[in-house]
Amino acid sequence: MVKPGLPRLLPYAVVCLLVSWVPWLVLAVQGVDVNHGAAQLVFAVAASGPSLTALVLWLAGDRRRARMRGKLVGVWPVAALGLGAAAPLLTAVVLHGGDLSYLGRHAATVVAGVGGPLGALAYTMVSGPLSEEFGWRGYLQPRLRDRFGRTATVAVLGAAWGLWHVPLFFLVGTGQHDKGLFTVQGLLFFVMIFPITYLALYVSERLRGGVWAAVLLHAAWNFTDAVVPDDGVRGAAVETVLLLAVAALAALTWRRPAPRPVTVPAAST
Repeated sequence: MVKPGLPRLLPYAVVCLLVSWVPWLVLAVQGVDVNHGAAQLVFAVAASGPSLTALVLWLAGDRRRARMRGKLVGVWPVAALGLGAAAPLLTAVVLHGGDLSYLGRHAATVVAGVGGPLGALAYTMVSGPLSEEFGWRGYLQPRLRDRFGRTATVAVLGAAWGLWHVPLFFLVGTGQHDKGLFTVQGLLFFVMIFPITYLALYVSERLRGGVWAAVLLHAAWNFTDAVVPDDGVRGAAVETVLLLAVAALAALTWRRPAPRPVTVPAAST
């Protein structure tokens, strides 16, 4: 099989940035809140750039069978949900003295504000997981893995994922805009992308969950991070450390298969 180099992935990068960045930059120049009116629809379509681009290239004929194939049964659904929720949830528990009652009330208030459990579920799945993961983990990740090891794949994919998010810092109504690009929280946002990228690779490839495992991981991360209290720079710092620790623990369980013993033929007599 011919291994694709990075130049062969440029069509994906170019189309993805055009689909996402052009509408976002128009909204940024206008200064409108992306949570209201027509801007909300434009924002949502642009946010689907990674998955839409993968679909366009697939329809254009790029249907090469990728190396990452998921299995229906396994530990990956539970692992993806747990690994995605672990860092933000543990951060909230640590910083709020284990006050689960307060954390529960806060989460209930947030969920009620988006239309209840069904509204929260729909928002959590569409805003990020479904709109992005069929591109990042369904299309780009397996093609990078055809050529690169885990570390290089995480580095390239994490950098691409981070770059894609940059315009969000200039869009009123996004969490990134609230953090600010040139701030400690902005920096930590980009740092956290890399361990999340590793965990997505872990559940999709090592646990053989495929792209749906990445969708669940992303959804668990988004939902938990949204319903726990925002503890500012301190919370972001603790969350980053915990996320790196979770990724490190996952890496420890990802062992290469032991080399097969070499059979030495018996000497003839």
